[in-house]
Amino acid sequence: MWFFCLFWGIFFFFSFQGHSCGIWKFPSSGSVRAAAPSPYHGYSNMGSEPVSMTYIIGHGNFRYSNWLDVLYMLLGTTAAIVHGAGLPLMMLVFGEMIDSFASVGNLAHIKIPNVTSGSEYAYYYSAIGAGVLVAAYIQVLFWCLAAGRQIYKIRKRFFHAIMQQEIGWFDMHDVGELNTRLTDDISKINNGIATFVIGFIVAFSRGWKLTLVILTITPVLGLSVAVWAKILSSFTDKELLAYAKAGAVAEEVLAAIITVIAFGGQKKDLERYNKNLEEAKRIGIKKAITANMSIVINVSDVFYSVLTGAFSIGQASPSIEAFANARGAAYEIFKIIDSKPSIDSYSKNGHKPDNIKGNLEFRNVHFSYPSRNEVKILKGLNLKVESGQTVALVGNSGCGKSTTVQLMQRLYDPTEGVVSIDGQDIRTINVRYLREIIGVVSQEPVLFATTIAENIRYGRENVTMEEIEKAVKEANAYDFIMKLPNKFDTLVGERGAQLSGGQKQRIAIARALVRNPKILLLDEATSALDTESEAVVQVALDKAREGRTTIVIAHRLSTVRNADVIAGFDDGVIVEKGSHDELMKEKGVYFKLVTIQKAMKLENAVGEADVLDMSPRDFGSSLIRRSTLKSVKGPQGQDRKLSTKESLDEHVPPVSFWRILKLNITEWPYFVVGIFCAIINGGLQPAFSIIFSRMIGVSVSVHWGVCLCKK
Repeated sequence: MWFFCLFWGIFFFFSFQGHSCGIWKFPSSGSVRAAAPSPYHGYSNMGSEPVSMTYIIGHGNFRYSNWLDVLYMLLGTTAAIVHGAGLPLMMLVFGEMIDSFASVGNLAHIKIPNVTSGSEYAYYYSAIGAGVLVAAYIQVLFWCLAAGRQIYKIRKRFFHAIMQQEIGWFDMHDVGELNTRLTDDISKINNGIATFVIGFIVAFSRGWKLTLVILTITPVLGLSVAVWAKILSSFTDKELLAYAKAGAVAEEVLAAIITVIAFGGQKKDLERYNKNLEEAKRIGIKKAITANMSIVINVSDVFYSVLTGAFSIGQASPSIEAFANARGAAYEIFKIIDSKPSIDSYSKNGHKPDNIKGNLEFRNVHFSYPSRNEVKILKGLNLKVESGQTVALVGNSGCGKSTTVQLMQRLYDPTEGVVSIDGQDIRTINVRYLREIIGVVSQEPVLFATTIAENIRYGRENVTMEEIEKAVKEANAYDFIMKLPNKFDTLVGERGAQLSGGQKQRIAIARALVRNPKILLLDEATSALDTESEAVVQVALDKAREGRTTIVIAHRLSTVRNADVIAGFDDGVIVEKGSHDELMKEKGVYFKLVTIQKAMKLENAVGEADVLDMSPRDFGSSLIRRSTLKSVKGPQGQDRKLSTKESLDEHVPPVSFWRILKLNITEWPYFVVGIFCAIINGGLQPAFSIIFSRMIGVSVSVHWGVCLCKK
């Protein structure tokens, strides 16, 4: 609007200074009242009550605003009211100027009064334009600052709330959906806070359309659009890069949430995320201010506006839609933020024993996963593990071995029964402390896209380099690390893609040992390795479990043979316990698994047949998979697929526009109607300008005629 006012003032100033005369053809001067938004209250209830949709409909979008944010919003709203007042003032000046054409009773003196009054009106327009410019800038500045500050807080709290949840919560929520909410939904809230107020005011204070004059300023219009496009493009690139880094951290952590929780890495990952988010916030605020200023400054938004109130309300619909989207997004986001986990890893409650011996007991434990309550996994599990003892769990797939290990880490709580350490129910022990005394090595270790040293530091905060080297030596990984060009500072790539399966597994063992755990959980730690890698890793595992209470989930005979106790699982309960020789004599579950293994070994000379968790119907297809493994396949296989896909994407041939149109050939009636209506719509304003100018001419002619008749 300010540009329109300045242009209007300059236009009339030079026109009247040139002593031009005649009847001008002005566009419509319909009546529109600038609408100012009501001040939004930024105060919120920061309690833990569940969020409701009713609450979001009110001032819920502003629940994370503090006094400074409220001040920014009040200042922005005040400036918006001043901004909106520019149009009524311009209407008054315009009306007075039109009246001056018809208020002269003596035709001989028409020119002189119009020159004087025309210059005066030009000054008025210039003053209004300058005032609106300042008000519009302040309006956009303060509302974007308030929105950016609040969105920054919401992002941090949302990610913190996700990291705080127990694993059962993740079973019920899709990780990809959470990542989308972290980016798209929170951006919708930002649009609802900034776009709604700014857009609503601007939509109600549209300028006039000088259709004929627009043709003369087309080069200026094009230049303005090009400049703003360049500026916004630059900010967008920087913002996307910053959010991509933050999003990569979030996606990486959420994909490996069990590993992160097992090693207590939530705080460190939050710091990584917040660091990237800080940069994104800074760029985002700059971009938002620039983008919204372009709405006010862009001449296309001024000269192609419509003065009528009905159309102005229509122009406000995108802003109303943005606010509605923000309400819906805020409801889901705040619901997650307000949810309280049943197993809170950030809680300081719970006992922290001074000394842990490592005696474990599962007493009549029943369990079902939250996502499958109707399927019982454990059905009265009873197991005792003495301090320093190694117990191997064997059985068919789905019998409850991995679930037992997860209950030990308190990733879930049993539906019935008790899991205890040294006779104390683990539910009474501080969650963080419990996980710090447990070391975990899983089947396919998850390494983060950082250095080897940083990956090992995930095992314990404030660990020294000497302690890292000691853990690496115990894990039998020191020699291969020292052969790398950057040694401990070597980047492992996404999910450790730069390392072999055996190397990744040994780094994972070092990460578990660096905290000097009292209890060691080995969940199929060598099942996905080839024979050569397994031998190296098995030596490291044998060293690691010395003097520690160890639970081993075994796939291979070589892994369990030397265990102190072998426990055979069947249908969620332990049906037999003993040493290898004892269980072979009993000819129970363990004996059947060993028999299957021997049969597989005879039938597959090139394969590795030391698999203990196979049922007879499973081993055929699974044997092929296991016998052809040279290393851990998961991430590397995915990387190869991604590389192939990216290679194909790079060579996609261009598609002609006409071919795309052919795909829409069935919609041609809609195109015809749309084009016809667009032509009519485009001709409305030129036609209205002509009619309006003739109305002014008629008014002036009638007035002069009346004056002459009186004379």
